[in-house]
This record gives sequence, C-alpha cells and structure tokens, in this order.
Amino acid sequence: MKKAVLYIHGKGGSAAESEYYKPLFPDCDVVGLDYKTFTPWETGREIHSAIEGLKESYESLILIANSIGAYFAMNADIDDMVQTAYFISPIVDMERLILNMMNWANIGETQLKQKGVVSTTFGEDLSWEYLSYVREHPVGWTVPTHILYGGIDNLTSYETIKAFAAGHNASLTVMENGEHWFHTEEQTEFLDNWIKRLTQEDEMNTKNYIIRLEKKKDYSEVENMIRESFWNVYRPGCSEHYVIHVLRDDPAFVKELDFVMEQDGRIIGQNMFMKTIINADDGRVIPVLTMGPICITPELKRMGYGKGLLDYSLEKACELGFGAVLFEGNINFYGKSGFDYSSRFGIRYHDLPEGADASFFLCKELIPGYLDGVTGVYQTPKGYYVDDDAVEEFDRDFTPKEKLKLPGQIF
Repeated sequence: MKKAVLYIHGKGGSAAESEYYKPLFPDCDVVGLDYKTFTPWETGREIHSAIEGLKESYESLILIANSIGAYFAMNADIDDMVQTAYFISPIVDMERLILNMMNWANIGETQLKQKGVVSTTFGEDLSWEYLSYVREHPVGWTVPTHILYGGIDNLTSYETIKAFAAGHNASLTVMENGEHWFHTEEQTEFLDNWIKRLTQEDEMNTKNYIIRLEKKKDYSEVENMIRESFWNVYRPGCSEHYVIHVLRDDPAFVKELDFVMEQDGRIIGQNMFMKTIINADDGRVIPVLTMGPICITPELKRMGYGKGLLDYSLEKACELGFGAVLFEGNINFYGKSGFDYSSRFGIRYHDLPEGADASFFLCKELIPGYLDGVTGVYQTPKGYYVDDDAVEEFDRDFTPKEKLKLPGQIF
C-alpha cells in the first residue's frame, strides 16, 4: 500500500520542515505544504486541494500538523480522506486564543467590530471577520488523532487541550517541561520517541481494526449491520436498527461516545451511549450513562472484537468524566470488562416487581466510589421505547428477511 504523510507547518514555518519527519516515517513519502494564505477559510481550501491531489497517487494518508497548522487542517473538510493525524502543540480553540490576545492588547469586541482590523504591539493583527468565522464554524474533527502538548505551552491551556482530546477521540501526551515550540534537544528527542511509539502501536492495531467516531455517511451501513446482528435474537425480526436511528436525534444522545469499529474500510462493530439518571431514595438525581445498542457483525462474534470495542468505549466515557454506566446485558460477557449486578450497588431497575430476576441489569463505576451511598431507581431513556408500527415502516427500506420465533427469545 502506497502511503503518504502531509506536513502542515505553523506560523513562520515552511514545507521544508517536513524533511525532519522523513526518518520517522520510512515507509511513507513525506511532503510538506507551503500554504499561501493565512485564514482558516482560505488555507483550509489549500489543504483540501493538496490532500485531494495526494489521494490520486496514495492509498493511505497521514497528517502531521503543527500549531495553527492543525487548526487550519481541521477547517479543511478532509476527515474522510485522512487515516491518522499527529498534532504537535495544536491550536484547538481559536476563539479562546483570539479573546486572550484581545485581552493582552486591551481591545474590546465593540472596538474590534468597529475597526475591523486592529494591530497589536506583539505583532498580531486582530480581525473581526476572523473572530466571526471562528464562532460560526466550530471544529467538527473526527479523524483518529494523536496530540503532543508541552506542559508550559503559552498559547493553549492544559484544560483546553484535555477537553478537546476527550471530546474528539484523540490520545494526549504531555511533556511537562515542553514548550509550544518543540525545539531543544530534549524536546525534539521527546517528539521523536512519541512518534516512534505511536506508529508502532498503530501498526499493531491495523492488523485488526480501528475505532473512531461514527460519521453521518456511516448511518446506513451501521443500521444494516445492527439489523443483521440482532435479527431474530431477542424477538422475531428486531427493532435495534430503528432504535439507533431515532436515538441519534435524542437530546440525551452522547455524540462524543458514538463509536464504530472499522476493518479494511468496512464497519464491523458499533457502540453508543445515552445520558440518563438514577432517582435516588434520598431525593437526589444522579447522572449516569446507559449503553447500546452495541454489536459486532455476526461473522466476527466471539473473536475478541466486542471486548476491544467495549473497553475502548468505556475508557473514553471515563475520560469525559462520566461516573457510571448501567444497562441490560449478560454478565458472562460484560463481567470481563468490570460490570457487576446493579443490585450490588443498591440500584433497582424501574418498573421491575420486587423479587423479580434482575440479573440482566448491570452496572460499572467509571469513577471509583461514584455510587457510594446511593440507592435508588434507574430510569431507561424514553428514546429506547419505539413504536412497533414505526419499526415496521422503517424496516421496509431494508432487504427483506424472514422473521422467526426461536427458543431463547424474550419478546
């Protein structure tokens, strides 16, 4: 497979910096882009055009972007064309950076809006058009990304970079004494080792799959896979493919935790989460997550893919600060990932008669001790309750399949 690396430099840099990365990607052709413009709407188009050009000759593309180059790349609409991204000291919240610079220059929004462009003593022109664009075009980056951040970066705070990484399916590595510009011998050695480690890990992972956020273009493929996976399992036919179709538009849906597993360009698994609550016996309302549908394509079940997807999803939910996950599942599988019976946490399933079997109702704390002192009733999000007639209508758009009444079905 022919692979290319595209390097996007930061302010004051050049395409020639791409030479540095050639020894770190010996199996790839490494090229740099000298963009001619300096606004996200213009530079984004330059980057998009460069990526499209590379796609004509290469089957796989890796992106390396430095500082503001990362922000420009995230405005280039290239998510579907790049396999992996490496961001070094990226600018991930441009609005916050501009507001900080306005504060440094003692310039208010009204003044900037009236003048349009204001020069500063530290060499940066502030533009109302630029700030307006940033606000009107929030970053929607979905490419699997690795971030290297310097602990004393003077442009982006740790809280900002951590929140971005957690919300955009990105790994984050921090060099405590690293600066925004990785230039000392110690810093460049750290950068080299960071890339070498991650490329080795990525190479190991590619033997099977990648896990990434679901994209809109995936919806039909995901729904069909879910239908194949659940057909005639719990009932004649299934409703799970319609459930996820509906839940994506539910206010409780957590888009930052809507994952697909992909192998050789084909989606082979998915998992998603919804926000819900526990009505505690003492009157408190405890925020928690529920999960699912989660599935692996039928021909790959019981081969370890499901656990890999589950463990990754739970790790990301933990990184986002959620405290616990409760849902309905089989303890024999989910117990391997740390789930236990919810009854052992003092949590009851809503509408379940006292004394009824609740072994299907499972719980995992993502924050140790999150449910300490909590007893109460878990509430399933209303979005999971779908109308049978609506399911039938939705299912007509899929390839016809025979509904069978089989032993073990629960509906």
